[in-house]
Amino acid sequence: MATVIHGRNLIIKMNGTAIAGAKSCEISVKCDKIETASPSTGTWRTFLAGRKEWSVSCGHLIPASGTPLKSEAAMVGQTVTLTMQTDMPGDTISGSAIVEQWSASGAVGSLANGKFSFCGSGPLS
Repeated sequence: MATVIHGRNLIIKMNGTAIAGAKSCEISVKCDKIETASPSTGTWRTFLAGRKEWSVSCGHLIPASGTPLKSEAAMVGQTVTLTMQTDMPGDTISGSAIVEQWSASGAVGSLANGKFSFCGSGPLS
């Protein structure tokens, strides 16, 4: 039977500190594809795997006290170490990433939310 990992058990840390109030996260790893077939070889395309890239996005609650908005906005453009781990022993991946974007939103009467977007720089291991 497969082990199920719940979202509450996925932790994203930036420079060793968990992103407080994390509500959602997405980790994406992909690779380029290089077409190897020529138009004269038939009707089916063939490909080779190319270079890889990865990214992470994370939604979080904005606390009433603690890190001010200016500090989070100032993170944009900085290179950080991201670590993603589950509650399973040894199930951790990490890498260097650039804080690509941060945004904040909130509706009247609701909690304010922030969102970080990270672009991986180098390997994810």
